[in-house]
Amino acid sequence: MGDIVTVRLIRHAPTTANIEKRYLGWTDAPLANPMALTAIDATVQQVYGSDLLRCQTTASYYFPHASYCADARLREMNFGAFEGKTYLDLQTNPQYQAWLEDPDQTPPPQGERFATFIARVVDGFRSLPKDEASYYLVVHGGVIRALLVAFAPTEQPFWSYHVPHDQQFTLTFTRKAWEEGARCISLLGEPIMAKPTM
Repeated sequence: MGDIVTVRLIRHAPTTANIEKRYLGWTDAPLANPMALTAIDATVQQVYGSDLLRCQTTASYYFPHASYCADARLREMNFGAFEGKTYLDLQTNPQYQAWLEDPDQTPPPQGERFATFIARVVDGFRSLPKDEASYYLVVHGGVIRALLVAFAPTEQPFWSYHVPHDQQFTLTFTRKAWEEGARCISLLGEPIMAKPTM
């Protein structure tokens, strides 16, 4: 095994709820336009990610020959009663305002505490097999932010990361840091592009 491990974090393609700026957590929404997706890399054999349909479908287009290993721990946050709503729908709701001000102490009704979400995602990530040199994960925007907070070279606030649907984040770890669940040594955000074919 080499001394370097790369992990590529890719957000699923947009759903209608994403386009309409609705909170979309555990609802198993389909992609808005899957036929617009093209293969990124047909040589990838294994992809990890959320068990929700939007991630699995995205992976099937981006990596058409890969096996997909689904893990419910890599789901988006559970928004509970706020699921499917927009900011405009909720802006006068006192429970929503309380959640925005303190998402850990005041989770959404029937939803998930922020700290519970972060711990779940980090646990899923740290449970990945340790014997590979390159990993591809197709997950959710909040999951990518949670992983960047935990594993980027320097700690930054959750909302400081902009995670569009058309960008991938590449984390480079030393083998030792990867095996120990420590921070990576470099982080690169770049547009998702198809790998050139030979």
